Amino acid sequence: MRKNILIALFVFGMIFSLQAQAPQQQQMKLEDVQKALNLVDKPQPVPEKYKAGFDAITANDSLAMLTYIASDSMEGRETGTHGYAMAAEYAASLLKMWGVKPAGDMPSFGGGRGGARGGAPAANPPARTYFQEFGLKTVTDVQTSVTIEVNKSGAQKSRTFQGGVDFTAGMGGAGSETITAPVVFVGYGLTEPTIQWDELKGLNLKGKIVLVLTEAPGRDDPKSPFNSKKEIKDKYFPAAPTGDQMMVAMRGGGPQRFNKIAELQKLGPAAIIQVANNGTDAAIFRQLSNPRRVNDERPVVNKPRVRMSVAGDTQTPMGQGGGTTLTITREMANLLLESTGKTINDLKKQIETTTKPASVPLDAHMTIATTAKTALVRGINVLGIVEGSDPTLKNEYFVVGGHYDHLGKWEDYIYNGADDNGSGSVGVLNIAEAIAANPVKPKRSIIFGLWCGEEEGLLGSRYYVQNPTFPIDKTVGYLNFDMISRPYDETTIARARTRYNVPGAEELVKKIRTPWFVTLSWTEGTTLADISREMNKYVGLDLALQGNALGVGSGGSDHASFASVKKPFVYYMAAMTTDYHQTSDSVEKISGELIAKISQHGYLTIFAFADK
Repeated sequence: MRKNILIALFVFGMIFSLQAQAPQQQQMKLEDVQKALNLVDKPQPVPEKYKAGFDAITANDSLAMLTYIASDSMEGRETGTHGYAMAAEYAASLLKMWGVKPAGDMPSFGGGRGGARGGAPAANPPARTYFQEFGLKTVTDVQTSVTIEVNKSGAQKSRTFQGGVDFTAGMGGAGSETITAPVVFVGYGLTEPTIQWDELKGLNLKGKIVLVLTEAPGRDDPKSPFNSKKEIKDKYFPAAPTGDQMMVAMRGGGPQRFNKIAELQKLGPAAIIQVANNGTDAAIFRQLSNPRRVNDERPVVNKPRVRMSVAGDTQTPMGQGGGTTLTITREMANLLLESTGKTINDLKKQIETTTKPASVPLDAHMTIATTAKTALVRGINVLGIVEGSDPTLKNEYFVVGGHYDHLGKWEDYIYNGADDNGSGSVGVLNIAEAIAANPVKPKRSIIFGLWCGEEEGLLGSRYYVQNPTFPIDKTVGYLNFDMISRPYDETTIARARTRYNVPGAEELVKKIRTPWFVTLSWTEGTTLADISREMNKYVGLDLALQGNALGVGSGGSDHASFASVKKPFVYYMAAMTTDYHQTSDSVEKISGELIAKISQHGYLTIFAFADK
């Protein structure tokens, strides 16, 4: 999930485009607004039990740490670089100074130059380090070609297409590889028992190349089975996010949306080939032939595209380095379908008019040949722990985390990443210092994690949940900080308020204060929301709470890694700004007071949760 200027602008454009085209979301009710908003303008004194740690979190300290973390000397903290390693050493030195114990790898001895050889075992076993290290594979300079072979009337025909010219090519999977397999057309590739719809029944997709239409049938047809029930319509034709939800959606907050590619991937295909449900080949060729457009008010940074993945990780999602996905033209799809005597538009119309599957194995083979340059770099998670006070419950763990990496540098440009996510990293460090400084400790142990590789696809946090340094089955929850330093302005707060504009809520909504408005996502079925509301009376934020089902935490921040292993989470985010993923995301634009308040709220919330 490589993030750069073009991706950021593209996502903004797509979100606003979808907002204009899609139906509005169902309006909230008054009781929903009252439950979602927690506004506190006059904080109460903090209970003595938490006070020393609470007071240890200050705006000045937050600014001081962030000024160093987001300085040019850190070179944008890109994963696998010297700048990131320097930032990791800085964080480890702070944890050690505060008395937070290391929670990373055990030190490695022997087997290499300078390693210990023979002799008696050490009198005292070595302590852990502050680093969890692992190999990351980088993939660059990807070139992809597709060769289609079809049989019709006993004759064989072969044609080769080039990525970036004939179809839209991604960044590839593990690097250079060639896939040759038969092709199966699966229509829209959907299985929905509630409306007796199954386009995959009787098909074996393992090792095959799957040809699939995007979206679902009948978006604009009221008679479509996919419009017959509200829950089905919301699943397959979700409304575009509005107001503050647009910004939260860009960071992966809010409800998780149905992911067709992820569902098909579970069936073991060799590759997935998509054809746009609506659209024309002319539009695709126009997009491919257009020169790269630049904004005169933004720097022109021609940084090469790089895909990064955890070396040896077989669980990486398809399309994020774990498999091959391509978007092809109708011309290519029609060649694959030639033996059926029908075009992709014929089959699309057949499915939508008969409401019956048209899935069929094709008399066609496809070869996808990808070449790329690959290399290995070092991934580093920074980990510390404060042991719990209860003799038994200290063997259970609550994790406080945020991603430490950003987009790095290229030529004369440095992406300092002050808000994204120097601010969230400072939040993690603030809570580490607070827990260490407080004389009373929570009953459960608290682990602090600064993750690498979030900008490349949640690599560091996903590696941790798959290779935890403390048992994941004993982990009771996760707090995520991502972009917690930029207050809303009048324009963005106005968009946020639109979600809560329901009869009877006017006076409550008017009380929202721009500088202290914060989105807080949490896992339903836990006490996290109740504790968050309770602890806010000591802090004074204006919280907008959004619930997620257990196991749901979609998108682009590290809470998703913990949600994937069904760990409850609470996730803080302040305003999204136009400085997102720009060189202009710099420290002078952030609010140290906002970082401190959000950190204090997180400190109280996880302390109370881990102390139950």
